[in-house]
Amino acid sequence: MFENLYFVMRKLSAGMMLILIALNGLYAQGNPQNCTNADPGNNPGDVGCVKFAYQGQTVSYTTVRANDGKIWLQQNLGSSKVASSLDDEASYGDLFQWGRWDDGHQLRNSATVSAPTPNRPDGLAGVSSYIIGTPAWWSTLEANDEWTAKNIDGLGKTVGVDPCKAIGANWRMPTQADWASIVSLESVTAPASAYSSHLKLPAGGYRSSSDAGFTFVGKRGYFWSSDVSGLGGKYLYVGTISANASAGAPRGQGASVRCIKPTSALATSEVRLNHNSIGMYPNPTKGILTIKADSSIESIMITNTVGQKMDAGFSNDQVNMTGLPDGLYIVEIKLKNGQTVSKKIIKG
Repeated sequence: MFENLYFVMRKLSAGMMLILIALNGLYAQGNPQNCTNADPGNNPGDVGCVKFAYQGQTVSYTTVRANDGKIWLQQNLGSSKVASSLDDEASYGDLFQWGRWDDGHQLRNSATVSAPTPNRPDGLAGVSSYIIGTPAWWSTLEANDEWTAKNIDGLGKTVGVDPCKAIGANWRMPTQADWASIVSLESVTAPASAYSSHLKLPAGGYRSSSDAGFTFVGKRGYFWSSDVSGLGGKYLYVGTISANASAGAPRGQGASVRCIKPTSALATSEVRLNHNSIGMYPNPTKGILTIKADSSIESIMITNTVGQKMDAGFSNDQVNMTGLPDGLYIVEIKLKNGQTVSKKIIKG
């Protein structure tokens, strides 16, 4: 009798363990049933959620409104949660090679393989492993290469599938300019400030293109953009004492992917401008930008699309940008009432 009771208890315990494992997995990815795909509100830091298919399963990820007014995932693709610290392992997520998509290669425990023939996106049929060695992955480095295709049907010699499109048509990989804006507006200067930003960027490290080894995990962050570089691809590098949105790395390097949804959002700067009765005009400007504000202005900072601070004079409610090259700039105004307002200004 007692022996039979022992086996019954063992079976019950095993069943309970399976239930706990299942619940833990459901909690780790977020409960898809509880996500209504609601976008965040218009204030920086407001959160929402989005439900989509990843690695053959329905997952729910947290989204956030950042200081650039756009909606971002608040967690890396492949992560099980939003980071609770800069070295939160559960938040690191997967490491993609530039130009590749959710084919399994991005998993941190994926197998390795040599480069396919042809060594480009349309040569990846049946390849789900991480590509290492020489020749390196997609090493032709053409300036017109893109990481923008909506799905496999758009795949080509010079175009890889954007893994962010799995979330929805309005989602995409961030550009170098998107990352430069975040670095400036969210004051990202090191892993600690990257984590404390609205995006909660963790230090997931990177995976080598030569031997698939892992480097700087828990210490530095590497986040791909959709832009090309002379080395391969552009990425946001978050080092110990600096953040660089114009860094470049070989395409075979595995780095984190964070997705952006810019099209549905009214820019936060515009929301704030309307709320605080602040204006910047004309836009575009030939050089003299007039500022109109109900509250006194404490300081003005101008940055270009790669996050560099630019020198421009300010007096009598006017910013003199005549000495700056034509292009796109972010003008950030700090008011004496403690509020900060940012707006994209075109000079030219």
